[in-house]
Amino acid sequence: MGKYIIFVAGLLASGKTTFSEYLSTHLNVLLINKDYVKEILCDTIGFTNREENLKLSDATHQLMRHIAENSMKIGLPIILESNFNPNDAIYFEEEICKYNYKPITIVLTGDKNIFYDRFVKRWETRHWGHKSFDLPTREDFCKQQEGWERFPVSGERIIIDTTRFNDIEYDEIMKKIISIIK
Repeated sequence: MGKYIIFVAGLLASGKTTFSEYLSTHLNVLLINKDYVKEILCDTIGFTNREENLKLSDATHQLMRHIAENSMKIGLPIILESNFNPNDAIYFEEEICKYNYKPITIVLTGDKNIFYDRFVKRWETRHWGHKSFDLPTREDFCKQQEGWERFPVSGERIIIDTTRFNDIEYDEIMKKIISIIK
């Protein structure tokens, strides 16, 4: 199907992990999920404060970039899932051009208030590596995510409103993705 990289980006509690796992299974493509990588680093290395936790987050992004580049070197498709930052976009643009890859960015967005409710609901069962800060207020949560829907990588963009999971048209999304990667 060609050389492509799919970025699954978006807001906290928008369903990025669930959606990226769905894509990985249906496309039979390697998925690198930021949270899972960070959890392994936290369990292996640990941290004692927020600053150390942020270093593990940075290491997670560096590992994701390294794995993506190695996949692109040998022509394998890959899916990356994270709340990416602009520095990631700059790096990936260079690699996409270098290896002549087709980028697809899937951005999950929706009602931040509903996402906050999801975030609070999962807080108690969340891996300890993601809780190096106090549970944010609704207002702080909504402010914190401003700009996360903008991951400025070239290529196709698919915006999906995940406010209500039951409204997502998975078959239509898959048809669109397959038409892009062919």
